[in-house]
Amino acid sequence: MFASVLREITGYFDKRALVSAFFPVLVFAGGTAVVVWTTLAGVEGAVRSWGGRPATVQLGLVLGFLVLVAFLTFVLGTLREWQDRVCQGHWPAWAARAREPLARRHRAARRALIDRDEALREREEALAAERAAWPDPADATPGTLTEEAARSAFDRLDALPAQHPPTWPGGTAAVLADLVRGVRADTEERVGAVTGLVRRLDAHLSVVEQDVRDRRAEVQRDLFLRYPQPPADVSPTGMGNVVRAAEQHPSTRYRLDAVVLWTRLRTVLPQEFADTVRDAKVSVDLLLTVAAFLPLFGVPLTWWLAWRLPRVEGVAAWLTVFAIAVCAFALCRAAYRMTPVVLALAALLVCHTFAGFWHPVLRGEVALLWTGALFVLSYGLYRNATHAMLAYAERLRTAFDLYRWKLLEELRLALPDTLAEERRTWGGLSQFLYRGGTTDPDAIRYAHPDPDATA
Repeated sequence: MFASVLREITGYFDKRALVSAFFPVLVFAGGTAVVVWTTLAGVEGAVRSWGGRPATVQLGLVLGFLVLVAFLTFVLGTLREWQDRVCQGHWPAWAARAREPLARRHRAARRALIDRDEALREREEALAAERAAWPDPADATPGTLTEEAARSAFDRLDALPAQHPPTWPGGTAAVLADLVRGVRADTEERVGAVTGLVRRLDAHLSVVEQDVRDRRAEVQRDLFLRYPQPPADVSPTGMGNVVRAAEQHPSTRYRLDAVVLWTRLRTVLPQEFADTVRDAKVSVDLLLTVAAFLPLFGVPLTWWLAWRLPRVEGVAAWLTVFAIAVCAFALCRAAYRMTPVVLALAALLVCHTFAGFWHPVLRGEVALLWTGALFVLSYGLYRNATHAMLAYAERLRTAFDLYRWKLLEELRLALPDTLAEERRTWGGLSQFLYRGGTTDPDAIRYAHPDPDATA
C-alpha cells in the first residue's frame, strides 16, 4: 500500500527533484514523526496503536502525510533560488555588519594566495637563473680555489641532495662552477668525483624546479577555482566565491556576460552535457537541503527530547557521546592549542553522561551538546556542498568554452574569425541584451543560414 501511494506521489517529480527535495523532506519529516510518536507511546505502544487502526484510516494517514511531503517539496523548490543566493553571499542590507568581516577574511585568504603565487614565481625565476649559470666544463677556465676551499665546497654541495624537503640555496650554481674550474687540471679521481657531483646536483635541481612548479600550480588552481580575480570583490561565503570565479571565466576570456547569457546558453546545450550539469547541481542542492534540515528539524526535536526523556541511557546516551565527539573535534580544529583542555572536558562530559545523574542542569547540557553537534554537522555539509559546487562551476566554464558558438548560431549572428573579433561580438551582444543597445553596433552582424542548404 505504502509503495503504491509513494509511486503515485513521486510520479509528479523528476529524478533530480526526488533526490534533492522529496526524499530529504520525507526522511526528516517522517523521522521526526516517528521519534515523537515512539517517545510519547513507546515503541510497542506505537506499533500496537498503528496496527489497531482500520486499513482505511492507515491509508488516509499515509496519503495525507505524502501529500504534505509533496507540498513541502514544492515549497522547497520555490525557495531553492533564495537558498542559493543566501549560500552565495547575496544578503540583504541589514546583514551588512555580518557580511563585511566574512568578506574581509576571504579577501585576506585570496591576498595570501596571490602573495604565495608571487613568491613562487620569484623562486621559479631564481631557479631558472641557477639553471642558466650551470657550469659547462668544456667552456670553463682554470680556477683559483685552494685545496681546503675546494674540499669544503665539495662536502657542502654533496650533502645538498640528501636534504628534505628539497632545497636549492641561491648561488649554488656559481659555487659549483668554481669547483669545476678548480679541478680541470687535477687528478683523474678528483675530476670523476666532481663530475658525479655535477650529475647528482643536476638531478636535484630538476626535483626542486618540479616541486616549485607543482606548488605554484596548486596555488593557481585554488585561485582559479575558489576566488574571483581582482579587481572583482569577494563574496562573504566560500560558495559565493566559487560561483563568482566561474562567472568571471567567460568574461575575462571572451568578454561574455555569463549572468546574462547563461539562461540562453543552457537551452542549446546537448542533452547529454546538460544532464551532467543538472546532476552536478543536484549534488549541491541535496547537501544544502540536508544542511538546512539538520538544525531546522533537529534543534526543536533535541530540546523537546532533552526535557521529555526520563534518563539519558541507551541510544540517547550514545547519541550524547557522539555529540560530545563532534563538538570536541570542531573545537580542536578551531583552536588546536586548546586540544588537551578540550579532550579533558570531553572525557569529563562522557563520564557525566554515563554516571546517571539526571537533573535540569544535565538536561540543558545534553540539549546544548546535541544542538552544537547539529550545527557542526550542518556546517560540515555546507563545506561539502562548496566542494560539490566546484564540480558544478567547472561544468559551467566548460559549457561556455565548448558550446558558446551554438548560441551565436541560434541568434543568427556571424561567427567571428579571431579572438579579438569574438570578444567584440560578445561585448556588443551582452550590452544589447542587458541594456537594449550597444556602443558598437557593427559588432553584431547577422548571418542567416542558406535556405537551399537547409532544405
